[in-house]
Amino acid sequence: MMKLSRMIILTLVVSTITVQSVFGSTIDTKTPPPETFSESIVVMDAETGVVLYDKQSEKQNLIASTTKVMTALLAIEMLDLEKIVTVGPNPPYAKGASMGFKEGEEIMVIDLLYALMLHSANDAAEILAEEVSGSIEAFAELMTERAHSIGAVNTEFYNPSGLYYDEGENNRSTARDLALITAEAGKNEKLVEIAQKRSHMLPLTNLLTDMNRWATNKNNMMRSTSQYYYEPVIMGKTGWTPEAGYSYTAMAEKDGRRLVVSIVKGVNQNTYWTESKELFEWAFDNTSVHVLYKKGQEMKKIVLPDGEERTLVAREDFHYISIDQSEPKPLLEFSEIVITEDHQSGDVIDTVNVLINEEEVGKIDLVCESDIVFTEAELEESQILDEIKENSFLNKIVPLLLGTTVILVLLLIGIRMLNTAKRRKRRKMSHKRMEYLKRIENQKR
Repeated sequence: MMKLSRMIILTLVVSTITVQSVFGSTIDTKTPPPETFSESIVVMDAETGVVLYDKQSEKQNLIASTTKVMTALLAIEMLDLEKIVTVGPNPPYAKGASMGFKEGEEIMVIDLLYALMLHSANDAAEILAEEVSGSIEAFAELMTERAHSIGAVNTEFYNPSGLYYDEGENNRSTARDLALITAEAGKNEKLVEIAQKRSHMLPLTNLLTDMNRWATNKNNMMRSTSQYYYEPVIMGKTGWTPEAGYSYTAMAEKDGRRLVVSIVKGVNQNTYWTESKELFEWAFDNTSVHVLYKKGQEMKKIVLPDGEERTLVAREDFHYISIDQSEPKPLLEFSEIVITEDHQSGDVIDTVNVLINEEEVGKIDLVCESDIVFTEAELEESQILDEIKENSFLNKIVPLLLGTTVILVLLLIGIRMLNTAKRRKRRKMSHKRMEYLKRIENQKR
């Protein structure tokens, strides 16, 4: 079983927006987003993961058959599409939508995937799960690990179909997580191709030799005869159970740009198809996501005390959402830093301000590309520099105090010398007066 633990950390920097949550925002575009009635919705840029529209996207709910997007992704990643699978004893008893597969029936993986994505067959979901991991429970663990690895950390899977079970745990996710999973699935072009097909006839098998079975796409946004048809949609998955309500996730592509709309706890199918179409149109027409700086991009050179240079790079991609199609022209505002301690590759060393039209729109963490290791002598020197830096106030005030003291001392010396001169003058005058008084006294005699 794959062991995946990587989390995606998203940097969201937006222009002229009102932030509503950690991950989401409603962008103040010239044309406001459409009114929506579903409980939880997100519109996401598929390439960057940047959220363009957010309505309680972090609220966890049951997600019904939209679960099958993750089931299909894992199956297509881990199985040979032309492999013949033998149906086990449990999948034929799966509740809900089914293709009627029988125990011992032999069916190709690619046909199971068509049944899964187009017909939303729960028996196909269980057959694929058992083929990948040996059991539904083991496959559900794999599903959860895969979801968490792409940042969908508020998602927990317990079965591959999305069916609700009165006893035990049930699949839960959020609109944002569902969008991340859909964006990840959209990277697999074979899966997109399967999801786009209007219908698929399953071939005859060892146990079914006289009847054709058809898997028909239930996504009205991809049916040209439907009033909800929206040509840019390239894949999607519906979901419903009485306990979960209505859910839907879809990806659309226009002019090389891909967006995802995910809806959880929708009012009904007609509502979520209408909302999805309107949100896609709004986002395509009124927003533009720019990757201004890429993860690992060289941003700054620094010089160490020993004269060696080190390169600082961007820790993550830096995204900017504009409300028109114009290309932003960013400026970087750097600060001066002094390195005084060891650092490992990947440590955050500095930050840089990003300015557009002279306004700060965000910051980029800068990390060292390679280790920074000081010798013992350099560390001692750095400690001295740290002490000087910590006592920067004293460094400023001491010279001022010394200068003031010197001036006061000189002033006191000057005053003292002046007083001494006056006293001497007074002493000289008193001596003359004494001689004068003596002469007067002698004359009296």
